[in-house]
Formats: sequence, structure tokens, C-alpha cells
Amino acid sequence: MKKIKLLLLLVFPLGALASLNIINTPVPGGVAVVDFYTDHSNPEAYYRQARVYVQQLEGQHWQALIGIPLLEKIGEKHLTIKDFSNKKIAFKVKNHNYKEQHITLTGKKKKYLNPNLAHLDRIKRERPILSKARKVFSNKKLSNKNFIRPVDGITTSPFGFKRFFNGKARRAHSGLDYAGKTGTPIKAAAAGKIIISDDFFFNGNAVFIDHGQGLISVYIHLNKRLVESGQIIKQGDIIGTIGQTGRATGPHLHFGVYLNQTVINPNVLLK
Repeated sequence: MKKIKLLLLLVFPLGALASLNIINTPVPGGVAVVDFYTDHSNPEAYYRQARVYVQQLEGQHWQALIGIPLLEKIGEKHLTIKDFSNKKIAFKVKNHNYKEQHITLTGKKKKYLNPNLAHLDRIKRERPILSKARKVFSNKKLSNKNFIRPVDGITTSPFGFKRFFNGKARRAHSGLDYAGKTGTPIKAAAAGKIIISDDFFFNGNAVFIDHGQGLISVYIHLNKRLVESGQIIKQGDIIGTIGQTGRATGPHLHFGVYLNQTVINPNVLLK
């Protein structure tokens, strides 16, 4: 009976008490879920010098949610916990193979393969703005729920695909592409604060939402943006509409998620 009671204690309260109920997926592009114990009221956790999302489960039982970079090598890694002292917790990153995707850009869209000097100047100006947005870390949790799908369309391009544009290798796909007609409303995946609502060269019309503790959702290629920077929104609020602005071959929503400054598979957070 003692063993059965212990099992119940470890399994059932976690999903009920945790702010986010996430399955441990310690692969490149996934989330490593690491449990730790401390009597500190506000411990901090770091992975590769980036602060990590932490949540209290019950009493001294805490949990760190670590975004694993797509280019991370497999093997043993270490999470640093800063409470009354610094301690390291080991965890392992496992291998995961992603498929390839080949995309052809034609006509005016070819400018995204070989930007001219004016475009390169714009890209240079936009790069620090986007980088700063991805690094936002607010101590307060702005959402305590798992994400909902921003649109109902089918997934046309999964996360992590090794992408080739007109035969040239580019970065792996950093989110999920959902099909949809131009003008289809897009919902906020979770409550939060708008970090960015602006137009960019590659992303087109884009909205970034801060959900607290380095958890950020991204909505790209929008036709219209219906929110402003600094605005507080609730889960399910309409933030824009589907479009094909920026480097997009057709109308769709690119939905991305960042955790500790690292792009991760949004499916890990979806209900």
C-alpha cells in the first residue's frame, strides 16, 4: 500500500497543480521538464546562461521547463538552480530527426532569396528589434494555462523541417504553418502582453506576445494586425488575420514559440 500511495502522490498532483502541464520532450526543439526541490520562495534556473521558466508544484517541489535549441548536440546537459546556493542538475538531450522541405519562390517573392541593398539595410535595422523581443523575460506569469490553437486550419508545414528555398539550404522551420484563407481571424494562444505589433521584411506583419518568464508566442505573415504594443490580451482574443505578407508563398499563419530565448515546437504547449 505504501508504494501505491507514493505513486499517486507523484503522478496525479503534478497536472493539477502545475501552471503548465507539459510532457517531457528532451530533444532538439523540445522541452526538457526537470523537477527540483528547494525551500526558497523564488528560485531561479538557468540553462546556457539564459534564465529558464520555473513553476511551483507543491510545497518544496518545483519544475523547470527548458527549451532545447534545434542545433543542440545530444548527451548530458546541466541546469543551474540559484536558490540559497548554486547547484547543478543533470539531464539528457536525446536525438530526433526532422524531415526536409523544399520550397520554390517565384516572381516578386524571389527578393527574399537575394535581398538588394535597401532590403539588406532594412533587415539589419530589424534584426536587433526581433532579437530583443525574443529575449524578453518578465518575472510575473501572465498566463497559467496551456495554449490553444490560434486557428483551426490544417498544419501544412510542421516544426523543425530542414528547409530549402529554390534548392538553397536555409534555417530549419521554426514553428507551425496553419493553412487558412486571407482574412481568417487569429486568436491569442494564451493571455499575455503584446511585445511587438509591426511589419518586418521576412516576417511581414507580425505579433509577439509575452506570457511571462521567457515564454513568448509569435504570429507571422498576417494580413492585418489588430493589436498594439503594450496591450494586455486574454486567451482567445483576436489579434489579427491570416495573410501572406513577408516571405510566404501563400496565405497561412506561421505560429512560433520561444522559451528561454529558444525556438521550440508549439505542439508541446498546445492542449
